[in-house]
Amino acid sequence: MNMEKERILKINKRSFITVCAILITFMVLAYVLTFFLEKGEYVPIGDELVYQTLPGKGYSFFSFLTSPFRLLGSSDGLNVIVIALFMLILAGSFNVMNETGGITSIIGYLIRKFQNRKYLLLYIVILCFMLFGALFGIFEESVTLLPIIILLSLSLGWDTFTGLGMCLLAGGFGFSTAITNPFSIGLGSAKMGISPTTNIWYRIVIFILMYLLLCLFMRIHVKRIEKDPKSSPTYESDEAKRQKLNSHFQVDYDRRTLKVYAFFFLAVLIAIVAASSIPALSGLSIPIIALTFLVGIVISGIVLRVPFKDFLKMFGSGIAGMSPAIIMLMLAGSIKFIMDDAKIMATMIEATANAFKGQSPLLGVLFIYLMVLVIQFFIGSASAKVILIIPIISILASEVGITQNLALLAFVFADGYTDLIYPTNPVLLIALGMASFNYGKWIKKTWVLQIIILAVTVGLLILGYYINY
Repeated sequence: MNMEKERILKINKRSFITVCAILITFMVLAYVLTFFLEKGEYVPIGDELVYQTLPGKGYSFFSFLTSPFRLLGSSDGLNVIVIALFMLILAGSFNVMNETGGITSIIGYLIRKFQNRKYLLLYIVILCFMLFGALFGIFEESVTLLPIIILLSLSLGWDTFTGLGMCLLAGGFGFSTAITNPFSIGLGSAKMGISPTTNIWYRIVIFILMYLLLCLFMRIHVKRIEKDPKSSPTYESDEAKRQKLNSHFQVDYDRRTLKVYAFFFLAVLIAIVAASSIPALSGLSIPIIALTFLVGIVISGIVLRVPFKDFLKMFGSGIAGMSPAIIMLMLAGSIKFIMDDAKIMATMIEATANAFKGQSPLLGVLFIYLMVLVIQFFIGSASAKVILIIPIISILASEVGITQNLALLAFVFADGYTDLIYPTNPVLLIALGMASFNYGKWIKKTWVLQIIILAVTVGLLILGYYINY
């Protein structure tokens, strides 16, 4: 088998253009909004955040044009830089792994073990990624395994979307069910002054329900493409990939290479769990995992006796294929930056919050859900939203007569599931780019699932109110 010239991680040109066009459109809309909304900000007074208006409207066109670059010097800039470096290291590492036979060995082993139990493997992989998200808040980090999961899916006769579902959808579902997710349940509970384990049984029930829903959704999709492979949205490109994969995965694999990369991924897994579960490291999870990848792939290359010059060539080729992701990250971050820089983000939050003060408890919790859904489009980070809007949600919950736990659950639902559909979420954009999966096709494949999730989560919030969650 010869896959040396095919980068395992690269941004598809068509997907890149489509996503950039969407993001630039939203940047323009944010710019236009600055001329219609008053400026404002939240000022801490005691333990509360108090909204204050500021004079003037509008935003200079020069500031708009330079926003992607000025973003890098803002409070969010470091996060963009860290994610960009993480993706480049990831791309370089997977390209080395691919060209040294690591991918063929790992997938060959899995196929040999599960070739007669494909659906069991599907359910196990989904469960693992969901548990990582629900327990440790792992979502961004889940894309580290996306290339292998996609190739595994193709090797089992399925398609790219199945791989995205097993990894990206499962990671997002897990993050959103948030049994003990430290970034939403953990930080949110601390900010609200409640215990993160109070009524945890309800979140466990929700996890089981969402796991079964995702398994059913993926099983229906897999059954459909097994019956008619051409119904897959990536049929032609997947066929081309399969020709490169051919039958080597199912016949043989290199045991020495398998052991080297098994230890490599064990180290990555330990780094993920440690960074997600140790409070002192929670804010450094992505740098720690990136460093683990970099050190691990260098050691793997040395053990496999890869000449250093060839190693650098492989690593550099992988970086080149992923480099357009930096532009996508900068554009995605610029939308929020424009609204923050123009001082209209606080105005939008305040207007939304004022819309449901004095409403009934049920309407109150649904309005909280709606409010976070809107804000989530502009602020994807759970920890950033905890700092900004959890204090407001906490006060609103008391005013409308719902428990803090229920208000936090509404926050968690709105914060998580939309990561899988909003084009302003950088993880979604990078994952789709890595998979060469068009954003339009993604919407077409997942919009029904998102509608079902919306209906189910609304129902769970209503039930939560009646059982005094």
